[in-house]
Amino acid sequence: MSSAPREIGTLIVVVLKANHLPNKRHIGKQDPYCLVVVNGEKKRTKAIKRGGQHPEWDEELRFTLLEDDDDLLTRTVSGTPPPLPPKDNQGWKRIRGGNTMKIACYADDPREPDLIGDAEVDLTEVLTKGETDGSFILP
Repeated sequence: MSSAPREIGTLIVVVLKANHLPNKRHIGKQDPYCLVVVNGEKKRTKAIKRGGQHPEWDEELRFTLLEDDDDLLTRTVSGTPPPLPPKDNQGWKRIRGGNTMKIACYADDPREPDLIGDAEVDLTEVLTKGETDGSFILP
């Protein structure tokens, strides 16, 4: 008996802007874009033509969150649905792909995009409180 993973909710990521990005272009301004990865699903913003070191995207990216395979197996075997996740940090281990999101910023290039910087973002606060605002340093 197999069952598809249950949808838990939607994660909405708003990529607003960046400040003081390193310049990857020797001549002219770079065309930066962001790539966001949640549970292996990749979505990207548009490239800001001549966005340089201070681009503004103001784009919304949506990701469907699914329950973890371990919980799916438990629910399928026992025949009863698992309890609702508690509102503490431990309850969100049930999300497929874990509690992290990866974000990377690239300088668009027809041959091969140049990585400007990337970071891994902990989603625990978002998953427990429902939303969060924050800035992230892309080393």
